[in-house]
Amino acid sequence: MSISSVPKPSYDELAALVVRLSDMLEQASGELAKANARIADLEARLGLNSGNSSKPPSSDGLAKSAPKSLRKTGQRKPGRAKGHPGETLKMVDNPTRRERHEPHA
Repeated sequence: MSISSVPKPSYDELAALVVRLSDMLEQASGELAKANARIADLEARLGLNSGNSSKPPSSDGLAKSAPKSLRKTGQRKPGRAKGHPGETLKMVDNPTRRERHEPHA
């Protein structure tokens, strides 16, 4: 069969085809919009965990995020103040009292 032997459609047939294809395109666009809305909803659900929703911690599964420090940068650091002398008990030559600590047998 060659291209020249295929009959050409009439104007009315082409117009009907355009109307059918337009209806199909409109239907497919509606279904695509519904699918995109559902995908967005499911992706939002995937992002939920016990830290940003009312879900219990047991629903987080094994992939729990590390606890975040509440300390902001630039605030006090742990430990003694700089320049403060340390307080340590020194050993003496003659103690006032001796205690012997032995494990229980």
